[in-house]
Amino acid sequence: MSLTCGTASAFEDANMPARIASVFVLLVLSAAGAFFPLLAVNYRFFRIPDTVIYVTRYFGSGVIVATAFIHLLGESQDSLSHPCVGDFFSDYSWAAAFSLMGVVTMFTIEAFTHRRMDHQNLQFLSHDEECASDIDKNDCREVTTVLAVESRDECGVSGSSLSDLDVIKPPQDTFLKALVSIYLLEFGIVFHSVFVGLSLAVAGREFKTLFVAICFHQFFEGMGLGARFATANWPAHMKKTPWLLSAAYAITTPLGIAVGLGVRHLYLDDSPTSLIVVGVFDGFCSGLLIYNGLVELMARDFINDPQMKKTSHGRFALAYMVFLLGASMMALLGKWA
Repeated sequence: MSLTCGTASAFEDANMPARIASVFVLLVLSAAGAFFPLLAVNYRFFRIPDTVIYVTRYFGSGVIVATAFIHLLGESQDSLSHPCVGDFFSDYSWAAAFSLMGVVTMFTIEAFTHRRMDHQNLQFLSHDEECASDIDKNDCREVTTVLAVESRDECGVSGSSLSDLDVIKPPQDTFLKALVSIYLLEFGIVFHSVFVGLSLAVAGREFKTLFVAICFHQFFEGMGLGARFATANWPAHMKKTPWLLSAAYAITTPLGIAVGLGVRHLYLDDSPTSLIVVGVFDGFCSGLLIYNGLVELMARDFINDPQMKKTSHGRFALAYMVFLLGASMMALLGKWA
């Protein structure tokens, strides 16, 4: 059977009103998912129970993990194994290779960030010991404790109980490390969202099914991101950052749709160039989300988080079950989107 690749656009001007409406529908749904946790946490007049935020956070974690494996890695494999791409990409598991590059990139950034922060902490401890050798150690400890408390207050974190480690370790370190993960999580999802919008804009007969699936996809994914932003301890000078990150997520898919409609007769979704570009970036972004999902959202939240260790068995089971529910629902959506 002969195969024609990227010779002409297969787009048909069908369902144009629905395609144009999808820009605004997905803008609303993406924004609703991303901003809901932020509104619930920052504005108490919504009267949303804390349990709802708790459930949203771990449901969103499951959504993000499934997005990494099913939507990004799976779509990367589909693109790079397409017959139009050629034999080069069929002779090796390139989707997994690009995903591995994303994992290594994420690990490298986080490892060296932690290394630098820990080195600064050691220097801080060394200074503290020198101070103690010159003056009364209790006086020196009192000064560093006050500085630590003030710094914690600036970050919006309670400083009612400070261990020795809290005193000698600048509290911003924990947030700075988390900030790296948040930005890379945002990058991986936002970049993918552009391709989601582009694919929807130029979809053929499957447009209606794909549109419905992407509506759920964007809403659930937005909830996952928004919950992660809402539960982070942002310092006073960065209070607007989670809102800006949520806004960036909300507009990317509609932007991708608008661009796709603008070039609908020019964009060749089965051309080797298009398939390779989508495959490479989906694969790389899947690696970012896989690392973030496994390390930050699963291992750190469920196993290493001091608060989770103290929580009741019932509350832990609730987090675990909604995590599985989020992952299962997003994985199921992968059949259509």
